[in-house]
Amino acid sequence: MTEREINDYFRKVAGFMVGSFVLWICIIIYQCIAGIITIFWGYGVATLLLMVYNLIGCIRYFKNIRIIRECHTQEQAESVCKYFENQIPICWLFMFINLIFGGVLGFAGNLYDLILAYQVKKKKGELIGQCSKFYGSYREEE
Repeated sequence: MTEREINDYFRKVAGFMVGSFVLWICIIIYQCIAGIITIFWGYGVATLLLMVYNLIGCIRYFKNIRIIRECHTQEQAESVCKYFENQIPICWLFMFINLIFGGVLGFAGNLYDLILAYQVKKKKGELIGQCSKFYGSYREEE
């Protein structure tokens, strides 16, 4: 891929990441409301702590969106692909944690992030130029 194609692709990825960011902000708002309403039953404290954890994650995620949007070289693409590959096991873990504890919105947010990570991973070879490399020829012996 050319630098222009790499940049165009990662601008699209950054757009999907903005969608994820908005979804997580909605989850944070929901957690804030639910936490305040249920604070007297003890459940609200845990919900508010999770809200703070998700808020910190969103701040870091927003910074990553800006970095990924500017990606245009194969070296940068390799770093971004590694970032998404590292997110896959984390997404699986938190997706199942949310599933077990009934966090439907958290499950949906992690599923969205997981699908995005797999899409970038699927495109990795093309982005960093591995698909275009020729590893030698094959000759049959007679």
